[in-house]
Amino acid sequence: MNIEYLKEKLFETVIQEELSMDTAILSNTRHYEALQKAGESLQAVKQNLQAGVTTDFIAMDIRRALHYLGEITGEISTDDLLGNIFSRFCIGK
Repeated sequence: MNIEYLKEKLFETVIQEELSMDTAILSNTRHYEALQKAGESLQAVKQNLQAGVTTDFIAMDIRRALHYLGEITGEISTDDLLGNIFSRFCIGK
């Protein structure tokens, strides 16, 4: 790989485009892919909520998103988080 080209691209990205503190930079491909999959799962949650899909199926999408986030953080309790989320919903039986 051309080191000068890499230096130039880094300079353009960091200096010329003026990255802000709000900009996230991921250097790990696995983390990037996990964030993409978590985002897709959360998008499915949003769409399913709007479509009136049952909470059981929505919970599956939430668990999937938490799984991918857990791949990055290493720890998360899906049962605690889901219990907190669904305790706020009035679910008819």
